[in-house]
Amino acid sequence: MDDGWFDEPVSVMPEGPSRVRVVSSAREAAECLLFRWPSTGGKSHLAARKACLAVLEGQKKSIIARRAFAKAAEDEGVLINSPSRSG
Repeated sequence: MDDGWFDEPVSVMPEGPSRVRVVSSAREAAECLLFRWPSTGGKSHLAARKACLAVLEGQKKSIIARRAFAKAAEDEGVLINSPSRSG
């Protein structure tokens, strides 16, 4: 199974401002969404989880998971860097 590496990592702070995580793949994003997320999540959180799973199953490209993860992080208020504008 491919980890779904991102072209550009996403920096987030789901465990508070002193704990920055640099997420570089759909696998890392899924782990963060499942086990480190500060809330139970909303629509964007669920969409990101589904996107990561689809990438890990080889059904979608990693850019889809990256965008969904960045959107979930932005909605949660834990995004540090802005989402990629490419692709």
